[in-house]
Amino acid sequence: MKAFRRNFRYWLPVLLWLGVIAFESFRLSSDVTGSWLWRIIHLLHIRISASQFAELHHLLRKAGHLTGYGLLCLLLFRSWYHTLFDTGEEVIAGSASKRGRKSARHSPALRWRCVALALGLTLLTAMLDEWHQSFDVSRTGTPWDVVLDFVGALCFLAIALFGLGLWPTQPVEELEQVSV
Repeated sequence: MKAFRRNFRYWLPVLLWLGVIAFESFRLSSDVTGSWLWRIIHLLHIRISASQFAELHHLLRKAGHLTGYGLLCLLLFRSWYHTLFDTGEEVIAGSASKRGRKSARHSPALRWRCVALALGLTLLTAMLDEWHQSFDVSRTGTPWDVVLDFVGALCFLAIALFGLGLWPTQPVEELEQVSV
């Protein structure tokens, strides 16, 4: 129970973001977002043709896919990272001493595991979202959106890991030797 309370703070943002994705999947068809965008453009007194508006709307919706699932992947990585580190996965990098725990936090095996879990769950969420949308008459579920969601997840995660210096430096082949 103590581990649950400790890790809940890392998983709460994931659950909230999944709620946002579900809300958008159930409630925000392209008709709804198109009317919002049209009102904003009208309020800003921007002159735009119907074809330009359609292109802008399409690009913004696809950017939403990239961003939404990219953020989900980052949140999942963070949650898995703290959960696995805090629950004893650090043994793959050494002892449970302070020195061992510090080296475990920088363990490429732990980071690769978190990358795989985050990407896998992001992909599963994207597939379930598009599958759900295929049953809604006002939406269209398409495999291309799943690909776009996964590309967003890959890009956001790679940028974050490189930017934070957390990119796993050990080749994947060596991980099997480390985790055995």
